[in-house]
Amino acid sequence: MNSKPSNNAANENQAEHQTQDSQQESIKSMHWTEIVAQKISKEKQPPYVVLAGITPSGPVHPGTLCEFMYAYAVSKKLEKYGKTEFRFVSDDLDDLDSIPEPLKQYEQEITPQMGMALVYAKDPMKCHNSFADHFVAETQKIMKAFGVNVEFLRASDLYKQGKYDQFAKMMCENKDQVKEIVGKSSNRDKMPDEWFPIMPICTKCNNVYRNIVLSYNEGTYKYKCSKCNNESEDKIENHNYKLLFRLDWPTRQKFLNVIVEGGSVDHHSPGGTIATLKKIHSEFYKEEPPYMYKFGLLKYKGKKYSKSKGIGHTINEMLELLPEEIIKYILLKSDVEQDKELVIDVETLMPILDEFRKIGQTDKADELHRADNKKIIAYELCDAKKTWNFDVGDAVLYYSIYKNWDKVAELVEDKQGVENLKQYMQVWIERKLISSKYLFEVKMKKTENAGVIGALQNLQDNMSAEEMQNAVYEYSKANKLEMKDLFKAFYLTLINQESGPKLGKLIHAIGVEKVKKTLL
Repeated sequence: MNSKPSNNAANENQAEHQTQDSQQESIKSMHWTEIVAQKISKEKQPPYVVLAGITPSGPVHPGTLCEFMYAYAVSKKLEKYGKTEFRFVSDDLDDLDSIPEPLKQYEQEITPQMGMALVYAKDPMKCHNSFADHFVAETQKIMKAFGVNVEFLRASDLYKQGKYDQFAKMMCENKDQVKEIVGKSSNRDKMPDEWFPIMPICTKCNNVYRNIVLSYNEGTYKYKCSKCNNESEDKIENHNYKLLFRLDWPTRQKFLNVIVEGGSVDHHSPGGTIATLKKIHSEFYKEEPPYMYKFGLLKYKGKKYSKSKGIGHTINEMLELLPEEIIKYILLKSDVEQDKELVIDVETLMPILDEFRKIGQTDKADELHRADNKKIIAYELCDAKKTWNFDVGDAVLYYSIYKNWDKVAELVEDKQGVENLKQYMQVWIERKLISSKYLFEVKMKKTENAGVIGALQNLQDNMSAEEMQNAVYEYSKANKLEMKDLFKAFYLTLINQESGPKLGKLIHAIGVEKVKKTLL
């Protein structure tokens, strides 16, 4: 006969469940970088090498920004657990496989070089030694703009230094095993007969695309170029080759001692690159793979950001529209696995500015909703310097009236904040990214509208903007006037538009006495 559990056992069981629930709730309130860093610190030993990388195949855009911004944020969180190193690799031995939309004007210069390794293709703008050099320089400049400190590496240098050589030989000499791993992990029923672990770089035309290895023996290989049909012999030690990407990535991680790296949801899909990466580590190199976090897609009006198709803002455009702190905040505030819409237009600009300002002013000592706690961590990771303490709508309203930023600074009582934002506010005004209700010219004229005259006479110079708004509202109510008609008449009389900013704020900003003197 089973006996009932003792009260002590029941209490212990209840306490255990409460502890688990508390831990789960704690995790839900943590920012994703904290979760990743905590998990790694429990499973790995420092130094924590964080890696990221891109292919310098065109102008940097926010999709590229995710690659290094997420990794940099993870590295900052890992620093509390031990020595951390952040490294970034530019895959400049990849082939030039398309003409990015922003470079279509150079199509005539680029087309003959298609298939060449990026480090050997010429810069179409003729300001750098190669196509890769141009966009590596742009990447480094943007990293600096975003305050990202990193050990910057180039694949071409790593190959020239012989970092890959011993592993390339291992893979070539065990081709069948590697081929089987790649085939199974990528969910392919059949691998091409000519498949080989390395891609030779043609010493005659620098083409790397679809070159075929004809034979291999102890580090020496014969190949045929798919572009110029050159047949030649070369050696691994001469470094005129590149491992296939599914093999290059785990190999790079191995000799750089990588602990953690991110990959987009595309790479994490069944049969994707990361499936192969993990199998190469575990089955070929006989080691545990790095921790691979997954990040969602960056989208522009529902479409995936693409530099080749010209979809989405470029980074240079983004930096004209927003301080770098806010761009970082947009990328870091949501869970990393979520797809993110990154569109800066008249509908999205004001809400994100308002959110950023309010989060920056939030007191961490207050009891916070877990979503706000995550936003605060994201804000801290942004290392915000360009801050402000005013409603941007108010600032633009004042500028529409006075056309003077010093006057705006005086009215919002934040000289430094206006200084931080005025170059951006000027762009928002010029590009009409601010709601039209804030963009107007003061064109006051005398009025014979009895409602406007009566409501104005109830306003006093010592009233606040909100008191003026309420006074006009109460006047319309007391005199049985249609409020929308009265407000419309006010706007037409003040700014020659049928609508505008909050009426009380508008009259208060212009000055009650000035309005009365002109209209009455």
